[in-house]
Amino acid sequence: MKVEILKPCGCCAGVNNAISLAIQAREKHPDLPIYVLGMLVHNESVINHLTALNIITLQNAPYLELLNGIEKGVIIFTAHGHDEKLDEIAKNKGLIIYDTTCSFVKYNHKLIKEALNAGRQVIFIGKKGHPEAEGSLSISKNVFLYDISTGLDFNLLSDTNPLVICQTTLSIYELENIKNDIVLHCPGAKFSHSICNATTARQKALHNINYFSDLIIIVGSKLSSNTSKLFDIALKLYPNKKVIQIKTVNDIVNSDLSSYQYATIVGGASTPLNILEEIQNFLKFK
Repeated sequence: MKVEILKPCGCCAGVNNAISLAIQAREKHPDLPIYVLGMLVHNESVINHLTALNIITLQNAPYLELLNGIEKGVIIFTAHGHDEKLDEIAKNKGLIIYDTTCSFVKYNHKLIKEALNAGRQVIFIGKKGHPEAEGSLSISKNVFLYDISTGLDFNLLSDTNPLVICQTTLSIYELENIKNDIVLHCPGAKFSHSICNATTARQKALHNINYFSDLIIIVGSKLSSNTSKLFDIALKLYPNKKVIQIKTVNDIVNSDLSSYQYATIVGGASTPLNILEEIQNFLKFK
């Protein structure tokens, strides 16, 4: 089988920074317990690597509850952003803080705060329950979620000229209808292009898949918003090609791929390059 890895590939700068800071925390504090409040990035292989370094990922409960259970050591805030009130709590507990929030997320928070300080309200387009959305909504009660699945009750807003920000990992192709809906209700809305460069570049690259490719493999966690969007876009762009989403090479070891001649591997922004290369090397011999 012929196999290629679609570029760009490998972890984006924000993901690499988060992983680097977590490893630095372990190197600088070898004897302290280290905790990550939620998944550092949405990739299970990365989390397993951190676990091997005895960096504990805390999940499956509200962040405040998880943080209250920590008595000493190091706390790492994830790349997705978080409620700033948690910083104060961590400081009061005497914890050492590492904040790995992505620079694009920080910039969006800056824009949100500027709009709020100017007396405006903010619409945040995102996925309900996603940590990036939760972190942005925590800034103020005047930040309203436009959920990509259910929309927004515009009666909650009093501002006809709100700032509109979106989650950095959404599909650039799904926003048009959402924008039209917002403009219908808020004609003066100001839109900020807030999908990150890494997400945008990977989505646009899907248009350049080799004509002869008959198998498209999207690689990354189903918890990863940007990876899931790549899968959705590929399905729409290539209805006559086989499109699958996997996490690692283990997900295809027992698959019958004998009918396919040319595979294109597409990695999410939080998918390490070595995982893509393992899949590529495996498929070469299929």
